[in-house]
Amino acid sequence: MLADSKIKMRQIEAFRCFMLSGTVTGAAELLYISQPAVSRLLSELEYRVGFPLFVRTHNKLEATPEAKLFYQDVKRVFVGMNSLTTSADAIARNNQGRLRVGVMPICSNSFMTDVLAEFLTQHPNVAIELEAAPRIQLLDLVRSHQVDTAIVTNIEAGEDEFNFQFLRKHQAVVVLSEGHPLADKASLSPVDLKNERFMTLGYGSPFRTRVEDAFIKQNVKRNIILEAREQSTLFQLVKKGVGIAILDPFILHLGVEGVVVRPFEPVTEWEYYAVQAKGIQMPRVVGAFHSILLDYFER
Repeated sequence: MLADSKIKMRQIEAFRCFMLSGTVTGAAELLYISQPAVSRLLSELEYRVGFPLFVRTHNKLEATPEAKLFYQDVKRVFVGMNSLTTSADAIARNNQGRLRVGVMPICSNSFMTDVLAEFLTQHPNVAIELEAAPRIQLLDLVRSHQVDTAIVTNIEAGEDEFNFQFLRKHQAVVVLSEGHPLADKASLSPVDLKNERFMTLGYGSPFRTRVEDAFIKQNVKRNIILEAREQSTLFQLVKKGVGIAILDPFILHLGVEGVVVRPFEPVTEWEYYAVQAKGIQMPRVVGAFHSILLDYFER
């Protein structure tokens, strides 16, 4: 039997309530309708999809394996519906609506709290979703319009599908614990750090790649004792005297008590950008966020 594609939302609601409650009676209570009405909706849905959703055992309906598989997609539908409800509620609050921002972990662990606090002071009724993820994943979120804007490092070849807005340029710094023998030097090079207990981000990190290039060019092999996903982890371990790390200056937002910071030579630079997908009109709420972001960096 061929499945009819005209599945009705009420049938899906009855199916979802049955899967949530496990009984026709429970589904009827959730929907505030009679049990026969629920049974009819479930029977109609089963006919529409073209495969068995239920089996009767001990005078009770039970979901088939096919029904459980189908339910996974049904749950995603209702997640999407909840997202639409959230968006509508935000707009109904008579402000600019909802803002979805993607940031790299170093941003969420440093300046982003200041920026968001200022933004929400000026736009108290805007609903914000903050997503922290690596650069590649953030660009995917922008590309698929799952975030309105993201903050990433650098512009790579083949990224013409995005609009980039320059925010700031940074230089890598060496972070040492207080009292470290190298703290007396004005700056530190790969040769200086040759025998140090070194902590770094994991492979795949663009930041690690840039730092690693400096060591390779000077033919210096590092004594890596630890790798981590986030710079905040490395920073806290430096404070505890576990080892040293080369980090983004943004990490200093966490406080410099217990550490010494020195420039890394040769100069290792990268840039930060706000990025959006090309070809779409920027909502006013995104423009307002960018304005606060730029003011913050200018200060």
